[in-house]
Amino acid sequence: MIVKVLFMAFVSFLVYVSLVGSIGTDELIIGAIISIIIGVITRNLVVSDEKKVLSPRKWLGAFWYLAVYWIRYETTSHLDVVKRIFTMKYNPSIVRVPFNLTSEYGVTAVGNSITNTPGTVVVDIDEKRGYYYVHWIDAPSVEEEYCYKAISKGFEELVRRFL
Repeated sequence: MIVKVLFMAFVSFLVYVSLVGSIGTDELIIGAIISIIIGVITRNLVVSDEKKVLSPRKWLGAFWYLAVYWIRYETTSHLDVVKRIFTMKYNPSIVRVPFNLTSEYGVTAVGNSITNTPGTVVVDIDEKRGYYYVHWIDAPSVEEEYCYKAISKGFEELVRRFL
């Protein structure tokens, strides 16, 4: 149980420090107190298996995911959207994108990654059938296999590293 609390407190503290914009003593103390409270409250909501939290392999997978996401996907998507703003070339569509994940965490992580990437927004999820419905700013094709490869396959591969 203590591992879950410490993990959630650590993650909460990192988010707090990144959002507060200052690293003064007061902010660090308040952040630590708030983070411990959040860790106690959310320990069973987010962490289901303490062994995974302690696994260096899972941590490396999570860091790899963040690095690839921010450097590759965010950068290329932002540049693509900027190009479309200047050229006014759009082909928007809502496409059905299959997913091959069974974990709620995985489905949520990939859905959030799709939504946070410029040019795509998950508008609905059909968990029973295994589909995201995604508004895509430029859909060259609406074929499911094409959409899967272009939108969610890379995220799924990255998410599997830390689930």
